[in-house]
Amino acid sequence: MICRNHVDVSEGVRRCARCGGTFCSNCLVGIGGQSYCAGCKTEQLLDARSGVDRSRLNYTTVLKRFGGMLLDNLVLSVPNIIFIVIILVATGAFTDPDKAGLWIQLVNIPAIGLAITYEALMLSLKNGQTLGKMAVGARVVRPDGSRISTGQAWGRAAMRTVLGCLVILDYLPALFTEEKTTLHDMIAGTRVVDVY
Repeated sequence: MICRNHVDVSEGVRRCARCGGTFCSNCLVGIGGQSYCAGCKTEQLLDARSGVDRSRLNYTTVLKRFGGMLLDNLVLSVPNIIFIVIILVATGAFTDPDKAGLWIQLVNIPAIGLAITYEALMLSLKNGQTLGKMAVGARVVRPDGSRISTGQAWGRAAMRTVLGCLVILDYLPALFTEEKTTLHDMIAGTRVVDVY
């Protein structure tokens, strides 16, 4: 990691607790045990002065989460369908139904890899949001509200894909927990909050 303001500084770089940007110790200010960059420092002080409690996260609803997941699945279905058609045409499986079934099953392996890669890269590069989460106004964060790590993004994406065959069991805890956590959230140490 490098400091956003000082690109030649890579030692002692930490994330701003509010925006998640990476900054060196000269660019961060400590407020209430958290580190904030110059832009977020002012907002944090205004929140503290007005009595706004940013430590209480606004967890998103299960319905919103399903909406985001549905949109992400639609985004992923387009390249998967194109890939399946290309494979079926290239192998001549359109004319042989037995061959087609086998090739469709084999194509599912890269589709799983694509789903994990898409979600992990989006979560780590887009501040905890996939295209579906952006559309519904949700973000994946750590339990304290800070930005998730790259490892958490990959672990969460892998667990969500593995538990995808058990969607009902995976999302069942979200109906009963105060923080609306799913099984893959519990394993990855993440929460999903409303952005607006």
